[in-house]
Amino acid sequence: MTTAQTKNKTDDQTKYGYFLGCVMPAKMPWAEKATMLVSKHLGLDFGYMKETLCCVRPGVWKAVNPDWWLSITAQNLANAEKQGIVMVDTCNGCYVSHYEAIQELHEEPEKMKMVNEHLVKAGMDPLKGTVRVRHYLELLYEDVGMKKIKANVVNPLTGIKIMRHVGCHARKRGDILPNYFDEILKATGVEIIDTPYDKTCCGLLLYFSDSNQSILDRIGKKMLTAKELNVDAYAIICSGCYDQFDRAVKVYKDEKGIAFDTPIVHFSELLALAFGYKPEDFGMMYCRPIPTTKLIDKLKTLKEGKQ
Repeated sequence: MTTAQTKNKTDDQTKYGYFLGCVMPAKMPWAEKATMLVSKHLGLDFGYMKETLCCVRPGVWKAVNPDWWLSITAQNLANAEKQGIVMVDTCNGCYVSHYEAIQELHEEPEKMKMVNEHLVKAGMDPLKGTVRVRHYLELLYEDVGMKKIKANVVNPLTGIKIMRHVGCHARKRGDILPNYFDEILKATGVEIIDTPYDKTCCGLLLYFSDSNQSILDRIGKKMLTAKELNVDAYAIICSGCYDQFDRAVKVYKDEKGIAFDTPIVHFSELLALAFGYKPEDFGMMYCRPIPTTKLIDKLKTLKEGKQ
């Protein structure tokens, strides 16, 4: 379904604005493409949010200067509000920044006043506070629904074993998003392999204070476990977490001589494959620290075995 067709489907259909963030367009073009394919495939009015800034994630910048963090993040909220879209984040760090900012502004009117003074000085319209911020998992599970997602699975990924990492920021609201993550993954047909490290933080923010512990005691344990279990892929959603996975691959290879061979895939890629798209439709084989060759070959073998 084309963008034009999607927009004309209903006059009152919700318009979603995809906030890419910083890491996605720089390091994860395959995830970006797969997310767009899946969203359009499901009939969503899903386009790119325009005029975006860095989310200035609160895990770092809120601690440095909370008013500065709030004022900068509010510019994204104001732009989304002006564009008449629901802001959608796939990166947990971006989501938490936008979600916490709008919550704080609703709860503390004096901060809304401060932010709007800054927005007006920057030549922008003041923020009314009507903008909605959604995690992509919420969009899929709540707005689309599991019934429709399952109905679109034409190529179940039966026989593919994965470890998954939803990311700690996705747990800010308890088990809601992690449960959505698991349910959607299961709908693709993959087998989820549980490990003691599934809830362990990737260590991204810790990297700024203790790079050794961040890599070796956090993300490294996850990736070593995946290697030992010989799973087919590591499934993630958060771009910030992916940045840490990418970093660990290089550190282990350069400093320890250990080469990881478990590809790190975005869960949208698994959805795209299950919906019938081919790896080349979203560039699954390009721009990755760990090649997806073994995974793609296994998918082909499994598909041939079903025929």
